[in-house]
Amino acid sequence: MACEPTGQDLFYDDIIALKQRNEIILIDVREPSEIQETGILPGSVHIPLGELKNALQVLSPADFLKKYGTDKPKCDANLVFSCRSGKRSRSAMETAVSIGFLNSRHYAGGFLDWQKHHPS
Repeated sequence: MACEPTGQDLFYDDIIALKQRNEIILIDVREPSEIQETGILPGSVHIPLGELKNALQVLSPADFLKKYGTDKPKCDANLVFSCRSGKRSRSAMETAVSIGFLNSRHYAGGFLDWQKHHPS
């Protein structure tokens, strides 16, 4: 599979469909305090935005697994970033693409949109 940039905005229905087919790695880039307050998107990996570049570029697979509890993605992985409303996730997507994770996209509505579909 070739690594070509997608740069796509994804929305709720896209996220649901891709998750059901197990075709994405969903990464929540919000701060730990936000995760504690609201919870994490189901099935996502929490990597705060400030740690993202180091996590994807520098950490060894063993260190990544130890820190984040999942295998380190390869450059052709289908990564989807999420945050609160879509701004940080776009930044995360751009960072990932800049270091070679070209199949990166972001959840444009973020956690706020997720909550609209899953009210507590």
